[in-house]
Amino acid sequence: MPRKKKKPAAQKPAPMQWEFGPDIPTHDFLEEGPLDDPWNLQQAVENFVSWVEEGQFLTWEAVVCEEQELPLTAPQKKALRSLLSFNDEEDDEILYIDEIPRPSETWYVILNKIVSHLLVEPFKTFDVHEEAQCDGWEQIMTALEKHGQDLSLPPGVASYREVVPADLRHKLWLQYCFDMLSGLGQEEELTLANAEQLDRIDWFIERLREYRESVTHFRLTLESLLTRVVLPDRDKAIFNMMQNKLGLSSAQEQIADRL
Repeated sequence: MPRKKKKPAAQKPAPMQWEFGPDIPTHDFLEEGPLDDPWNLQQAVENFVSWVEEGQFLTWEAVVCEEQELPLTAPQKKALRSLLSFNDEEDDEILYIDEIPRPSETWYVILNKIVSHLLVEPFKTFDVHEEAQCDGWEQIMTALEKHGQDLSLPPGVASYREVVPADLRHKLWLQYCFDMLSGLGQEEELTLANAEQLDRIDWFIERLREYRESVTHFRLTLESLLTRVVLPDRDKAIFNMMQNKLGLSSAQEQIADRL
């Protein structure tokens, strides 16, 4: 009997190239100014979240794939159809959406530029932190979880969760946990010596449980934790009640094992 010929392996389409000639207008997504300025950083976070939620990044990726004659995913096709339904001349080159040209960089390059400015090391509870530093990372990741799972990914990355390097993203999740203690030491009554503030420890433990993966990543102990989050001296001893709440045998035992 004649042998069946093997079907040739399906070739993967070439990756999308985010490079454009001089005749294609682009804009700098972070054109507001340096991200070490709190206002610029807050604007960058809000604009990024808005673009993810409203699908601008996805739509521009659909446009670029169409230009480069690459296969479109179902969500990209839907985004492109929605865009073309408002365009009288479907054959026209799409250079602007809502009067704004395509971003000059991919969404994940922009993201990494933003989040590197969100990190505060060490996190001092008695310092006043900007809103973007306290909540920006969580807002961004929530938006990506709900609306960004169809966006393109850089080579070697399997999920939108991994486009930020592991050390940085785990530090940012820990910082989100530390926010449960933010404010201690800023005013006289904001101390764990005040019974009304003691719930903060339970809230902090619950958030550590939620982001246990980040606690595990750094093999955090109570001792090493207190090098990352700095409390007023009068709160450090009371904070050690966390050792009893978690049943830690010592300040050197890994916290993740007890979460």
